[in-house]
Amino acid sequence: MLPNARAAPNRPASSPDARQAANQNRVAKPPKVETRVIIARGDRLQAVHFSPRLMAVAGACFVLFSVFYFASTAYLVFRDDWLRQDSGAEAVLRETYEDRISALRNEIERITSRRMVDHATVEQKVEQLLDRQDELGQRQDMLARLTEAARKAGFDVAPPPPPRKDGKQASADDAIAVPSLTLASAAGGTQRDPLAPLPGTDRIASIESDIAAMETAQDATVTKLASGVTTRADRIAALLKRVGRKVPRPLAEDDVGGPFVPLPMATEPDRFASGVAVLSAELDRLATVRKVALSLPWSQPIANAPISSGFGPRLDPFLGRPAMHTGIDFRAPRDYPARAVAAGRVIAAEWNGGYGNMVDVDHGNGVVTRYGHLASISVRVGDNVAAGGKIGRVGSTGRSTGPHLHYEIRVDGEAIDPMRFLIAGKEMTQLL
Repeated sequence: MLPNARAAPNRPASSPDARQAANQNRVAKPPKVETRVIIARGDRLQAVHFSPRLMAVAGACFVLFSVFYFASTAYLVFRDDWLRQDSGAEAVLRETYEDRISALRNEIERITSRRMVDHATVEQKVEQLLDRQDELGQRQDMLARLTEAARKAGFDVAPPPPPRKDGKQASADDAIAVPSLTLASAAGGTQRDPLAPLPGTDRIASIESDIAAMETAQDATVTKLASGVTTRADRIAALLKRVGRKVPRPLAEDDVGGPFVPLPMATEPDRFASGVAVLSAELDRLATVRKVALSLPWSQPIANAPISSGFGPRLDPFLGRPAMHTGIDFRAPRDYPARAVAAGRVIAAEWNGGYGNMVDVDHGNGVVTRYGHLASISVRVGDNVAAGGKIGRVGSTGRSTGPHLHYEIRVDGEAIDPMRFLIAGKEMTQLL
């Protein structure tokens, strides 16, 4: 510190000397303290002065340097540990990611394989449906021919269903969608389930059901028709036996035999084929017995005419003695049309003693019908007459007591009772 200045003589405050004295009396500021560094080099000395501000700046720089140095050292020391930790975490993440990628790839492959199998299955089913549809059409054509043969054989069957108005037949591939493969998004979304059934699968199932129903209906139709044909053929055969006519033996009476050996499943015929074989055989038998039946005289020569004399022993109307009446007399007005009871060929058309004007019609298989006491004859020998065809007019020629038609049935030249045919004919006409 500087020594205090001596006090100035008292002067007025307003004078310059007074102001100078006052200034001198004030305390002087201490000088700034500086740091001095003396550098000795031999006999030469050099002093370097550092101000406090410079020292503060230098200290701050040293502190910053120290912090940076220790931080760098710590980083270098712990860097390997950090790198190892980062590498481990990265490896875990990479492994997890690869696992997810692998799982997703496996899922896609599984879905793709499943879809390929489903697609192949759908295509196979479509091919099978088309084959079944073709087979169904062939079966329907065969069934139509069989029903037509049944109609020709006199068996009443329902007419086939009318075709579609557009002229097209239902096809298995009409409404089957083309199968497509659509995978769901790996990240989710609103797409449909990739394992859901392919488009058209439900339609395929519906068509399969329809085809199966049609096949079942065809099988049932064949079975029912065969049963009906067999029943009618048996009834006609029974009536033919009743009147003494030979008929073809039914299928069950064929001369066959042998041990029963079941067929293997692979060679077992289907129900429709077996039914068609049976139906065809029964239709042939029905046609045969029907042909025989159609050639026989089942009806009266004059419809609704009363019988005045039956077949068998009676008193002769002229001699009054027992005699054999070989036919049936139907009372009818003179000149009433007399008609053939069945189709045949005229083998006699002439006067024949007690028969008067007589016509004989041969119906085949040794069966002949005779018409006597005719007033006139409308046919000649060799003519073919249809069932119901006019052969003459009722009269009273020959040994007759009045207008009537004498009607006989001769089998192999022997007269039989016509009532056997007339009684059976009431049932036979319903079967023919």
